[in-house]
Amino acid sequence: MNSYASMVLGGESRNVEQLGAYVAWLINNRLFQEEIERAAGAGITRVRMQDLTGADFLATELHGELLPQQLTKAGRAFTEYYLLSDLYDKDYQQVQLIGENEWLRYADLAPLISRAFRRFSEPEPTGLGGTLAKILKFPSRKK
Repeated sequence: MNSYASMVLGGESRNVEQLGAYVAWLINNRLFQEEIERAAGAGITRVRMQDLTGADFLATELHGELLPQQLTKAGRAFTEYYLLSDLYDKDYQQVQLIGENEWLRYADLAPLISRAFRRFSEPEPTGLGGTLAKILKFPSRKK
């Protein structure tokens, strides 16, 4: 399978922090396959404790690539919808990095990703079924 994204370390196309923040969100939302969780358990725990950045996890445990087979079905579907479009880039650009701490940016970015995930996961109401109730009128008893 093709890669969703690979780390780019230098130049204008550097994406390490941006992709790493997304990987951290995937970890914190348990969207990696169980095999990855078991094989990289210590790294995943360190990311959840904010002792290891998502970028560091991407570099060391995922060998610089985010692959479809690493994610759960829900993780793959969301990544194809969100990461492979301009939606994640737009959300990422809304957040400013202050200082060198990537977790500060993540704290502002994670709610934006979570909001997009909720919108993606919630089915759109179709037709009038979700908005109108059927009114039944029963004949009254005559006294």
